[in-house]
Amino acid sequence: MEGEGPSGSKTAQPADLYSDFRKFIAGTSGHSEMDPSNLAHLALSLLKNLFAARDAVLEYFCSLFDAAVSHYVKQIQKEASTKSMTPEEATIAEIHTILCSYVSCNTESWAPIISTWSLELLGVLSSKYASYASVSSGNTLNETLHLWMSCHATRTLIDLNTQCLTCLMHSNTDACINALLDTSVLHSPHFDWVVAHVGSAFPHTVIKKVLSCGLKDFCENQQGTKAPKINSVVGILGHLAGSHLADIRGALLELFQWSLEDSPTNDKAVVLQRVATVPYLLQLAHLSPILLEALSTDVVHSLDCGTLRSVCQYATDWCCYLGGRHKLQELVVHLVLNCSSGGEHIFKLFLDASQDPYKPLSNNAWEILELVLVEMSQQLRMRDVSLPLLNCVHQNITSLQPLLLSNQPLRTHTIVSLLTQLGWQDWNFVASSLSYLLLNATSDWQLAALMRLIESHNGNKSLNKAVTLSLTSTYPPFSSAQHNLWFNVEKLLKWEMKSKQLFNVTVAAVRDNMSSVAKALTYSDSMAVSHAIMNVIERSLTSQPKLLQMQTSLWCTHAVVHYFLNTLQHDEGVSRMRGCRTACKMLTWLCQTQPGARPTALRAIVEAVLDSPASTLFGRQAPKNVSGNPPPVSLLQENLKQTPGTMMAQKHLSVFHAGVIGYGLRLPPDQQSLPEAQVCSNTRLLMSVVVACCQDTTQVTLDSVTRLALLLVEMISPDVMYNGLPWPEEDFCKVTVERDLHIANCLKSLPVVWTLLRLIASFRPALCTCSVLLRALAAVLVGEWQSAAQQGKGPGQDSGLVQRTVSLLQVMALGQLLPPPLSSISLAIPHLPPQQVVLLLRECVWNYMRDHVPAPALFTQDASGTMWRDPALSRPPKQYTETFRLILQRNIGKMGQLYAQLFIMSPTEP
Repeated sequence: MEGEGPSGSKTAQPADLYSDFRKFIAGTSGHSEMDPSNLAHLALSLLKNLFAARDAVLEYFCSLFDAAVSHYVKQIQKEASTKSMTPEEATIAEIHTILCSYVSCNTESWAPIISTWSLELLGVLSSKYASYASVSSGNTLNETLHLWMSCHATRTLIDLNTQCLTCLMHSNTDACINALLDTSVLHSPHFDWVVAHVGSAFPHTVIKKVLSCGLKDFCENQQGTKAPKINSVVGILGHLAGSHLADIRGALLELFQWSLEDSPTNDKAVVLQRVATVPYLLQLAHLSPILLEALSTDVVHSLDCGTLRSVCQYATDWCCYLGGRHKLQELVVHLVLNCSSGGEHIFKLFLDASQDPYKPLSNNAWEILELVLVEMSQQLRMRDVSLPLLNCVHQNITSLQPLLLSNQPLRTHTIVSLLTQLGWQDWNFVASSLSYLLLNATSDWQLAALMRLIESHNGNKSLNKAVTLSLTSTYPPFSSAQHNLWFNVEKLLKWEMKSKQLFNVTVAAVRDNMSSVAKALTYSDSMAVSHAIMNVIERSLTSQPKLLQMQTSLWCTHAVVHYFLNTLQHDEGVSRMRGCRTACKMLTWLCQTQPGARPTALRAIVEAVLDSPASTLFGRQAPKNVSGNPPPVSLLQENLKQTPGTMMAQKHLSVFHAGVIGYGLRLPPDQQSLPEAQVCSNTRLLMSVVVACCQDTTQVTLDSVTRLALLLVEMISPDVMYNGLPWPEEDFCKVTVERDLHIANCLKSLPVVWTLLRLIASFRPALCTCSVLLRALAAVLVGEWQSAAQQGKGPGQDSGLVQRTVSLLQVMALGQLLPPPLSSISLAIPHLPPQQVVLLLRECVWNYMRDHVPAPALFTQDASGTMWRDPALSRPPKQYTETFRLILQRNIGKMGQLYAQLFIMSPTEP
């Protein structure tokens, strides 16, 4: 046994070793007094050279370390600090140096021995002194670790163990890790600080080795959670998870992937360990939520149907580790319900597996999926359980929502069941999924899934919120998915109307979001979508008559008018007629039931007809090409250029020009207009809408028509002065010439105004309100006829002028502002020369209107409630009709019949 020791000295001879051993026994037993330092040196020599004495020597070292720890504990209890090293600490330092040299020189022999001894001693010391108040006061792992690392003896043991692990890092660390696990089993939780320190020093190695050693123990004992080392594995990994969770997740994934390797091996132990890996991981996850989260984060995401098929063949073997097939299913269900991450992937995985062609896999997957849903339902009904899986699914619900659109009933059924159970915790959870279905469902089957969710409790509130969420994403530009919203809501409303089992939840949801629905109709860029939205509004409002908020009512009114105009402009055929009919129905309902709707609707219609691009639908000519005109020039600036002085009265200093120098005369803009037949059709539909706005129950009310007349005056007349009912002297028209020209131009360019005036005139005495429009046009027509007379034009030569004059006189006659025979002047206009027309307009029409103010007081109400002027009582005096009679006599050849009818067969005096 002669050789060199770690320091190069020669080893002792057997006789010397025997003598030294006797001295060591005597010294340690107290039979002889020996200096502690010499005894320690003697022990170290025996440890190196005499194998049989190693246990005794190490036991002696244990007493030294115990004495040092005891001294340390007493010192901290006394709150004393020792600045100088004690004899025990000096001896321990020398032991540390020698043992480290042994490990370095002969790692394979010494490292496992020293590591196991140091760990066992640390476990004993930690447990022995844990009961002291000063030690146990460290109530956290970090505090306990700091306390023991401040002790020279325990720090020395930790350093020795670290040295052993460092030397064995690239060879074999199983002995050290096994010792760590065994000690942890015996002395947990007092030993946890050692595990935390060792694991922090070598996280990757310790984690892998701890898992590997735990797997071997699990495989050998086949006791599930009662395996001797599995709790230690959980404890160690739990301590390391705070700082090294990524390493743990990687090690778990690596271990699982190793179990899937199909490389051939003759080592039966390896084969058994691969089979036992899955139940081992399941048990770890069952014992530790942290490990369950790690598995559900990485390992679960690495699974697919192919992987499951490869491991499913070992399912029978797993049962022997977990207590049978039923226990295995219970464990899987329990773990799934407690997953706080990856829950959405688990559901997708089970759904994919349940439809896999491999029957053992599909049957087991479907069975477990059903058990998960049943267990989830039972636990939720307890009302005091919060399931991590549901919280996880709620946070990632958007990844499961596409399954609602699946054409496979199993998938749809599962997700609906899952969402229903989410709703038991908080029904607001499913609102986003309902919104997803509303926006993306394209078939009745998919909408049926939505109905199953709605029919659950609190369906009304949920659908209300879902509609709100859907509407927030339906403002322009609209996508095809957002178009589906309105088709789906329309279909749901139809189903509700047909089924008495539904409780109008869709109607209530739409009504609660009616302002947003109306805005969507206003912004819609598709006629198909507009029709669907209009049907939604019509069904939801008219099914349950209810007063809307004022703002909502106004939004709906504007939206319906906008819809009507869009229908006229962009639709055709039966769809066009159906849309206009729906608009009329809705406007009638709004105007009859909602305060403020009628004036809003009438104003919106009149504004659209008079001053919007939609006015071209009713005959207004739109400029098409004005490229030949010069840039606009300010007349004010041109006038200011004419003179540097002050402009004086009676001086012609104003500029009125028809062109700009360098550009020539202004080119008349090209005009484009709709075909006359289409304009007539649009106008008829417009009148039906106006009548719908003016109706009260089944009749058009006079107040509504009067309001329409006032709106025409307000929007056509640019001045609020002289808007009264009386007709002034003809000379006074010089004051209002600009306004009169403006009004005449509006009536000339907007033929639909004449239709509106005829409607107003038919509801007497509403036309009286339009007196300013009538007299303005009459004044302009007098001037135009005078111009025609000066130009020598013949009877009826200016057809446009004749048409406007006849229209004016017919409207006034229809409104009974002109009584007989003046009401028949329009019949003579096309056949008279301009000079005679001027006389009729001045002497008969203007003078009569001047002297007989067109006021409602002229009209009386008969027994049927109709307002009218009795022709027998209102026949004008001779001074207003004589001119007409003489002109007819002068043209007796052409108008003899009219003359006879008016002045021979009828009395000429009132």
